[in-house]
Amino acid sequence: MNHRSADPRRSPRSKVLLAATLEFAGEALPVVLRDLSEHGALIETEAPLRVDAEVWFCRNELRVHGHVAWSHDNQAGIAFTCALKADVVLRYIKWRSPRAVEEPVHRRPALTRPGMSSEEQRWAEEIMRPPARDRRK
Repeated sequence: MNHRSADPRRSPRSKVLLAATLEFAGEALPVVLRDLSEHGALIETEAPLRVDAEVWFCRNELRVHGHVAWSHDNQAGIAFTCALKADVVLRYIKWRSPRAVEEPVHRRPALTRPGMSSEEQRWAEEIMRPPARDRRK
């Protein structure tokens, strides 16, 4: 039985890199989800899968029936029996908001900060003093 449709790319695909499980023939096979759409998924497996094998694609609480539309080396395309709703797909591709990064504060170091040794104070005063040729003017 051939489950392939005339247009295998019926919906936009979103690239992801997530752990998932493929259940078939009484086994649960860990896979890597590479992209997800309303109509299917691209997965990576340890071994090639049999084309047209009926499978259950599982990711967290998502469990979708489908079949292996194609398989080559360690990648396979899963075609879902029933299309997912767009909001379900978005739940799995939603990007985490980036962590707030505190901007470093760039300040000139104080020259008279408490705790400077007399040598450090002398050195700072010497740096701040204009060169001798400028003092004659």
